[in-house]
Amino acid sequence: MEPLLFFPAETRQFVDHGFMQAYLSFKPELEGKRTHFGALATIDDGMLKPGAKGFGIHGHKDAEVVTFMVEGEVNHRDPRVPAHNGTLAAKGLQIISAGTGILYNEENHSETNIMRALQIWFTPREPSLPQKYNRRHLEPAEYTNSLQLVLSPDGRRNSLIVQQDVFMSYSLFTHERRMSYKKHLNANACYVYLIEGGATIEHQTLRKGDGLGVLEKEEFTIETTSSTELLIIDVPMVT
Repeated sequence: MEPLLFFPAETRQFVDHGFMQAYLSFKPELEGKRTHFGALATIDDGMLKPGAKGFGIHGHKDAEVVTFMVEGEVNHRDPRVPAHNGTLAAKGLQIISAGTGILYNEENHSETNIMRALQIWFTPREPSLPQKYNRRHLEPAEYTNSLQLVLSPDGRRNSLIVQQDVFMSYSLFTHERRMSYKKHLNANACYVYLIEGGATIEHQTLRKGDGLGVLEKEEFTIETTSSTELLIIDVPMVT
């Protein structure tokens, strides 16, 4: 197994749906190593135009569907469970355990501003799990210049629960920083995604949209530039 896998931004697939433009990091239909990264099945980095109404009500099943809001505000609509309806602003996180099947739609809540969101899917630990929905807003004190755990299998440190042995952390660095990351489970590997800015990990330079898989190291060092946003996804390498 290679110790590092570099995924340059320009090798993502670009799609234009008119109301939305997105860069796709992982999908089963993509080529080579971009089909998936273990249980990490999808990272779609998308921009919705002002007033965009999304794809309309549609369904999914047997997936952990995570939305991380980079900028703007999303309107989430669930025709079956009205209690799930609502808006989520920038630096907010939402997770849906699709399980036996869900219906929903997500729209740009603003008629004047672009919305940018990451939709991240994980394969669950088993099929046909009970459906669940949760969301929370992150406060700047939680993630500025430090890693904030936002997803975990057990909800530790006020993170949202994901039905897989996944630990996802987010940070926004306002100045240059050097820090270490130690993975949570020995069987996991880590995928680092650069939302904005730049970083160096194990001598590999990363820029906006780049990804890096760290496969064998229990702990690794991250050096960031200023104004850098990143996710670290600590994920089982299941197929």
